[in-house]
Amino acid sequence: MTTKSSGFSLIELLVVVAIIGILSAIGTLAYQGYISGTKKKSTENVMQQIALLQTEYLSNSGDYFYNTKEAPGAAGADDALDACTPSTIDASGTPGSSEEIENDLFDGGDIITEEIGYWICVAPYRTSSYIIVAEIASEDTSDPERCKMAMTANSNWYRNGHC
Repeated sequence: MTTKSSGFSLIELLVVVAIIGILSAIGTLAYQGYISGTKKKSTENVMQQIALLQTEYLSNSGDYFYNTKEAPGAAGADDALDACTPSTIDASGTPGSSEEIENDLFDGGDIITEEIGYWICVAPYRTSSYIIVAEIASEDTSDPERCKMAMTANSNWYRNGHC
C-alpha cells in the first residue's frame, strides 16, 4: 500500500532556501552600491556649497578660506588630490578640517556629517585660488583603496581610481 505525502521534500526546501540566499546576496550588493553612490553625490553637493560660500568669504575678508593646519596646497592637476588631508576632530580634541569648514563657512552648521561618509578640507591651489578635497572617512588612513576627490574653484573635478 502506498501513502501520499502532503508536504515538501527536503531537496525542494533546500532549493528554495538557496534561491532566496542568492537573491538576497544580489540585493545586498546592489543596495551597498546605491548607498556609496548616494554618499559620493552628497559629498559633491557639499563641495559645491563650499565653493559658493568661498565667494562670500572672499568678498567679506579679501581672501579665500583655507584650513590653517593643512599642507601648503597644490600647484596643478598632478598634486590636486594631495593638496590637503581631510580630517575630523583629532585625538587631542582639536577641530579637524571638516569642523573648521563648518565653523568658518557654514556658521557652525552640521553640514559635513558622519552620514555622508567623507571628510573635507580646503587648500590653496596654484597662486590665487583654492581646491576642495574630500576623502572617504576612515580611521585607516593607510588604506590605498580609499576614494578621494577634489574640486577646483572653476569646477574642475579630480578623482582617484577608487571613486
